[in-house]
Amino acid sequence: MTDDDTGKHLPRPAQAIVHAPSGLRLDSTDLEILRVLQEGAREPIKSIASRIALSLSGTFNRIHRLQEAGAIIRYVADIDESIFEGWPFYWVDIALTESGRLNVQALEALIVRDADIAEAVETVGEFDMSLKAALKNAADWRVIQRRLDPSAKWVSDIRLRPIGQVLKRKSPHPLLYSKDD
Repeated sequence: MTDDDTGKHLPRPAQAIVHAPSGLRLDSTDLEILRVLQEGAREPIKSIASRIALSLSGTFNRIHRLQEAGAIIRYVADIDESIFEGWPFYWVDIALTESGRLNVQALEALIVRDADIAEAVETVGEFDMSLKAALKNAADWRVIQRRLDPSAKWVSDIRLRPIGQVLKRKSPHPLLYSKDD
């Protein structure tokens, strides 16, 4: 990888030991398969096998093993969100009260079930979590907030950030690249 301005090689993060949720240690071939799948999960196994220089059956078996080990959770379509121009996504940053922190599992269960929330992450700092929510307008957040916190005791503060144009699509984690990339 090189810097576009200077042409000099940029340092890569140190190669870490990576394990699947099951505890299975992933080797460089497993990581290469994951990188290829993150770039395009619909790529035929024959093409993946060719790209990673492994047999077709070896590639198929490794992908199956990665699924069984929990390293591959699901395959999804990466949709251009601009098609929802009239119904944009917002990042909603949420600060919890002490009661909200004590009841975070109940709140997380409500978040998982809410169809208007596309994604949720725990954060560190001023806010406790960020939710990606589909809202016709910013005022619609209050309806979702009442579903998540009907007693108004869990959420102390929110910040809504409308999502603008996507500048870069999700790319594979840097640890999925070999030192030669």
